[in-house]
Amino acid sequence: MVEVAHLTHRLLSGLPLPLQTTQLILAYAQPVDISFRQDERRFDVEGSYSIRYEVLKKRIDKAYIEGTQERLTQPNTIAIVYSHLSEVTDYLPFIADMQASGALLPELEYLDLEPLQGVAHLKALRVHINYTDSAQ
Repeated sequence: MVEVAHLTHRLLSGLPLPLQTTQLILAYAQPVDISFRQDERRFDVEGSYSIRYEVLKKRIDKAYIEGTQERLTQPNTIAIVYSHLSEVTDYLPFIADMQASGALLPELEYLDLEPLQGVAHLKALRVHINYTDSAQ
């Protein structure tokens, strides 16, 4: 995701309209049955057990930080949404390594999200991407 952010950041000056991207990851511990629908040429989630994933996926990009009017997804950041701390612990060593290398800035935000339609008690980590020349 850091490489994607760097690529889109480098492309900004050549775009006819200023287009900033945001990076969003859903840490989801339950298996999801995904299949490719050849007739529609798209991936689809199968089965009733995967419905929660589908609901989360469609709503988290519009999430607000609890008690604010600030959206979770912000330019120059990577947000990782999770329900339980166990879902995000695998990401923490990678984040620490990338912070140590300078690819990510040192600040790591732990956030609670406003309830979404049909989804409550979501949390997020948010880290800022370092775009200085030394991080690339």
